[in-house]
Amino acid sequence: MKRRSSVIVVVLALVLGFGCFSLAAGPNILTMSCNQEFGTIDPQRGNDWTESMAMVNVYDALVFPNTAGDMEPKLATTWDATPDGLIYTFTVREGVKFHDGSEVTAEDVKFAMERALALKEGYSWLWADVVEEVTVEGNTVTFRLNKPFAPFLSTLAWLFVANKDLCLANKKPGDSPEYGDYGAEWLSVTTTEDVGSGPYALKAWDRGREIVFARFGDYFEGWPQGDKSIDEVHVLLIRENATVRTMFKKGEMTIVEHWRTYSDYEEMDSYPNGSVISFMSPEELSFKINTKRAPTDCIHIRRMLAWAMDYDAVLNIIEPGSGKTRGPVPDVIPGHNPRVFSYYMDLDKAREEMEQSKYYPNIPPILAVAPTGLENRRKMALRLQENLATLGVTLNISMELWGRMTDLATTPETTPNIMITSVSANYPDPDTYLYCMYHSKAVGTWMSTEWLQDPLVDQLIEQERVTLDPEERAHIMNVLQHIIVERCPDVYVYVMPLRAAIQDYLKGFTPRPVMSFYYYYHDWWYEK
Repeated sequence: MKRRSSVIVVVLALVLGFGCFSLAAGPNILTMSCNQEFGTIDPQRGNDWTESMAMVNVYDALVFPNTAGDMEPKLATTWDATPDGLIYTFTVREGVKFHDGSEVTAEDVKFAMERALALKEGYSWLWADVVEEVTVEGNTVTFRLNKPFAPFLSTLAWLFVANKDLCLANKKPGDSPEYGDYGAEWLSVTTTEDVGSGPYALKAWDRGREIVFARFGDYFEGWPQGDKSIDEVHVLLIRENATVRTMFKKGEMTIVEHWRTYSDYEEMDSYPNGSVISFMSPEELSFKINTKRAPTDCIHIRRMLAWAMDYDAVLNIIEPGSGKTRGPVPDVIPGHNPRVFSYYMDLDKAREEMEQSKYYPNIPPILAVAPTGLENRRKMALRLQENLATLGVTLNISMELWGRMTDLATTPETTPNIMITSVSANYPDPDTYLYCMYHSKAVGTWMSTEWLQDPLVDQLIEQERVTLDPEERAHIMNVLQHIIVERCPDVYVYVMPLRAAIQDYLKGFTPRPVMSFYYYYHDWWYEK
């Protein structure tokens, strides 16, 4: 059933308290659910899926991934690299405006990289040990690397360009004598301003409830769908699945994000006013095992966990339509090794591993933590808990807010034995999984709660990153995936199908194999 724009506006105003909109103008208001609050939308500090979704829409980068994962021009019109992979030069598009009306320059690109490296947050780990110098000449910006970095171009999709003048106009004292805190404190508290040039600007932010983005009329790529484009996006923090289903059925929710249960999407797909879209994502769910905490510091306990997981129940009952995983890199990413060993449920083998452990026969309780509101992850943990109980092993399960989980991940002592999380592609290359999860320099984040810190793994990751020959690099990464699976720092459970429920008048949803880039509002429009 189609919904008239004016009806949606009235419902939103009365039920959600968004205020009164002009019925004559009939703005296209999109409401979207999320089960995780936005910690920041600072372009050099955000990194999880909600923060990344905001940054993708509020900011522009030099390049942008297409549906195949290849990088296309965005703020850059052209680029080239030297044969040794050490110098990349980009021509910055002229005439692009920031949301305050000032023009984007090559100097702003330089500032964004230097700001990322100075703040040491967000996606700065991509470039911290690679970028040696950034220089500007006219409308070109040049990155000089201290060593080759094979996936460098694709990582630049995360270098969101910030308005240098506006950041510095709001700077506070900080580590930099010249730039202070780079405007970081101001951006952490502002609720109506941003420093971007993207298709949408921050309009309002009620932390813990909703964030609102408004269409930027002067966006340099224009608005091909004209008045059918989305005028405002209201992202609502709603953890209760039943509430989301009810709102969607009534037409009060335009799109339900991908973190609800399979049964939720089944039900919403049956509603006459909506449907569910689905595609195999680059996101892989794992039971990430802390290799530095007893008893999971013992490889036999980790292998016990891998043999005790009920993979068939996950694939056929809890998450039907999901993909079987094999190792740390999902098969939708070029460079996945399809020959690495894959565990299956075998409680006899689990018992054999347990009996080889230094902790046997008195295995200490194991703590597993999953995010609040993700019921499917709790169900997976319960299946594992039941299987371990038959072996005499106790698995305690705790559901925590996402912010609490990220805090726990900062040290090996506070990281629980198991973090049930998923990692998606920051860029369409195996390195996005291998480095951020397993390299010793990447520890201390929610992506690397394994605390593997293995010298051989580090060596091979560093080798594949500087290898420019595709065949040689593929061989290194194949070997690396074998070694990681042998160490068993994760129970690789499944590749996530990305499902989203959408009202039937929403068009333009475009899958891209990079985290959160599939929620790019500039693609979308209404057909009513």
